[in-house]
Amino acid sequence: MVRHSHQDALSESEFEQLVEATDELSKPYDAECLFVLVAAGRLGMRAGEISHLRESWIDWDTNQIQIPRFDPCDHGKGGTVCGYCRAQSNLAVENGTYETLEEAVENRWEPKTENSARAIPFDYDDFVETVVCEFFDDRDCWPHSRVSINRRVDRILEAAGYPTSKCYPHSLRATAASHHAYRGLPAAALQSLFGWSNLQTAQKYLRLSGGATAKALKDAHAD
Repeated sequence: MVRHSHQDALSESEFEQLVEATDELSKPYDAECLFVLVAAGRLGMRAGEISHLRESWIDWDTNQIQIPRFDPCDHGKGGTVCGYCRAQSNLAVENGTYETLEEAVENRWEPKTENSARAIPFDYDDFVETVVCEFFDDRDCWPHSRVSINRRVDRILEAAGYPTSKCYPHSLRATAASHHAYRGLPAAALQSLFGWSNLQTAQKYLRLSGGATAKALKDAHAD
């Protein structure tokens, strides 16, 4: 059976344990690990979005990360297209999205779907805002490759005493979805935040989280 990422979403206490574990890591590794944890596990960013993130994507006036529809990739060696984008370009040619590799490469980087181009507010929570702001104090982009995101997650898990199979970047995104769903973020807002094409995905997280049910029960039984 296919296992879905929502089945691997972390609980609130597990996520907090990972946050605390980043304090055990050496600098500047600790800041990179914490940023990945927050970007994926609270802001719901995909690994490909994190690895291509530039400060120019951030609107500091509104405190939003603006995921663009297209941003030429220069994250590879010498400012060339990165390995991740080249691999995705090869797949795009194989599935017929583009006729040539050159054409496919020219259209990288782009988000997973059209709906993935979106605004991600990060000032709803003081901790989240602080992590984003401090990360960009002395950086103007994510300075490593796409695979480095997985490595950072593995390193956090090891520091927290968990097996590296405990979670992965996309299950951290599911963790973020569960977190916001439990707190009652409406389906339309949840869909917009995560860039899902289908509203049913947001409704699924709202149903699975139990947040709305818990609130309704408390309201119904209030003295």
